[in-house]
Amino acid sequence: MMALVGQVIDQRYHVTQLIGEGGMGAVYRAEQQDGPPVAIKVLHEELGDQEESRARFEREARALFGLEHPNILHVHDFGIVDGKPYIAMELLEGHPLDKMVEDGPLEPAVAFEVGRQILAGLAYAHGQGALHRDLKTENVWFGTHPDGRPFAKLLDFGLVKFTDDERWGQSSKLTMTGAVFGTPAYMAPEQCAGAPVDARADVYSTGVILFELFSGMWPFMEETRMDMFKAHLAKPPPHLHEVVEGWVPSPPLDAVIQKALAKTAKDRFQNGQEMLAAFEQVPVPGRPMGRAPVTAGGAEPTKPFPTVLVASIVGAVLVLALAAAFLLLS
Repeated sequence: MMALVGQVIDQRYHVTQLIGEGGMGAVYRAEQQDGPPVAIKVLHEELGDQEESRARFEREARALFGLEHPNILHVHDFGIVDGKPYIAMELLEGHPLDKMVEDGPLEPAVAFEVGRQILAGLAYAHGQGALHRDLKTENVWFGTHPDGRPFAKLLDFGLVKFTDDERWGQSSKLTMTGAVFGTPAYMAPEQCAGAPVDARADVYSTGVILFELFSGMWPFMEETRMDMFKAHLAKPPPHLHEVVEGWVPSPPLDAVIQKALAKTAKDRFQNGQEMLAAFEQVPVPGRPMGRAPVTAGGAEPTKPFPTVLVASIVGAVLVLALAAAFLLLS
């Protein structure tokens, strides 16, 4: 993928550096003659000929291009280079949010502000008819403004689903009935069951993120995907005050997270707008005793539960039974 370094894309973007690579593609730094540096995301060559991979990449480009919000990654342009689709995005300083919590929670006041910004971006996306469907700390960018204030931006809309395809000019028929999409640690019970999802699945995933920001751990620390699915389907989440150290979470903060993590979708906040409104009523927590703010660094974190797209994983007897019970009760 280094082949693009030195090339000029669309007579506009001079590619100068490979920033990193992921499962779907590579990201480069590029300079513009009449604009700021940008990040260029290009689909891996071996995926470029796969219709579904290409369609998902293009859906992400269109979704981000149509969502203009300070807490969502900004897309400048998208097109085709050497037969492969690319996205030109704002170039951000900082780190993926999972890097910031791999060694422990954020300082509570910072966690609160980051959580508020995540919810602000999600509320806007839901208002525009876009469901993320793979919210997790890895898909949130964390950085700081020159004055030291933190900022957070939602990334990676590769599993986006639109509630109004006619408005967006796209088709949502990229998923299989009964398939499981998402990242197990953050998946709502209905996602684990292979059931249809709506904005309330994003609410659940955001509840997991908030729990992680304040505690440094997931609500369910299971060792296998199957056990994680079972926990989401049937195990009550712990309360925040049961797992944090050095400070006492307020009851309103715990209540927001618990409601977001409700097993049944109807018992949660119905969308990002509702959850943001409730979160903004929570008192900002104080600084914990004896803990310095978390900084980035360290080794690459272990990812025991990567994003999965599997129809068969819910075939195990116990998970299937739990899923069936969940669907009957929801």
